[in-house]
Amino acid sequence: MEKCNLSCSANSCVYNTSGSCYAGAIKVDGKQATTTSNTFCSSYVDRAASGINNVANGSNEVCTNNIRCEAYNCKYNEEKLCKADEVHINKKNASCETFVCE
Repeated sequence: MEKCNLSCSANSCVYNTSGSCYAGAIKVDGKQATTTSNTFCSSYVDRAASGINNVANGSNEVCTNNIRCEAYNCKYNEEKLCKADEVHINKKNASCETFVCE
């Protein structure tokens, strides 16, 4: 079984269960990003606004190989796929804390 190296602190997201993401796959946006704060997980869905509590049942845990990346300036972006060994999505604004500008 593959080790999933995506950790998510955005506890308010419906896909977050105990720091793991169960969206099946995610997309990180920030086409013009030059800093972490310019990136964001566009797969984020606010738990309170959606009325859904948990989607972990029946969904796959997201691993780094299931991350589509639109942060073109990130050194880990290879042909719109994330190639970082580990990825962390932060709590405050669901930005990608792993982003490193080339």
